[in-house]
Amino acid sequence: MPELPEVETIRRGLQDQVVGDTIVCAHLRRQDIILTPPEEFLSALEDRRIIGTGRHGKALWLALEDHVGLGIHLRMSGQFKLVPSDSLTPKHTHLVLELAANGRLIFVDPRRFGRLELLDTRRLDQAVLLRRQGPDALSEQLTREHLLEAASHHSIAIKQFLLDQSHVAGIGNIYACEILHLCRLHPDTPANRVTANEMARLLEATRSVLTAAVQAGGTTLADAQYQTLNGKSGEYQHHAAVYAREDEPCVRRDCRGRIRRYRQAGRSTYLCPVCQASGRGRKK
Repeated sequence: MPELPEVETIRRGLQDQVVGDTIVCAHLRRQDIILTPPEEFLSALEDRRIIGTGRHGKALWLALEDHVGLGIHLRMSGQFKLVPSDSLTPKHTHLVLELAANGRLIFVDPRRFGRLELLDTRRLDQAVLLRRQGPDALSEQLTREHLLEAASHHSIAIKQFLLDQSHVAGIGNIYACEILHLCRLHPDTPANRVTANEMARLLEATRSVLTAAVQAGGTTLADAQYQTLNGKSGEYQHHAAVYAREDEPCVRRDCRGRIRRYRQAGRSTYLCPVCQASGRGRKK
């Protein structure tokens, strides 16, 4: 699933390449991916100029004239691409936006978990795609105090806490593993047992990992389900410390551990068992 760095990379591509262009025509090929009646959805998009972009967590939007917005959540396998007007339409394309000057914007989603929504950009808090979202993981609103307060009510594993978008918006499985390795926290540590100093390190690691991943254009794994707006792969997978590195040496020079993978709440979790040693149980 695309996480904050991948979605931010796509948003930056949209900001650079389509803002100022006009949607001439919109073609919807599947109605079950939109959260708005089809006729209203299409008529609101057509003949409107794109004036900006936005993102919160894993959701992004195109801001159009007259306070209209196109909300996008890629979910598991969604891709938003800018292609030439005369290119063949890929399989699993569900929305085509014909632009006046820059070709076509297409939404491709083989698994069809992605969702699109018509937004009022003056009332983003009412958007379905943005409901129950905590502070964006790269925003100033995400503070140590917020994390400590939210975590104090939960004995779930700290990794599961980070994956809950109502606490922090934008972190998924890949970057949760990377963040916890950087701040030397075991993924199973109960959230309400993380100390104030540890939470400060976790916040610093969150900003460091996500910023580096954005600069690298995100992470593209072997399934190639994530690509940039122009169909390129991200590069962060070549810099990952733990994710998809099972049995490889820990990247820390002072550590002789090897990366281990185990199942945690149905997901693969990667860690170094030496520098992320466990030892804390739940509060009684």
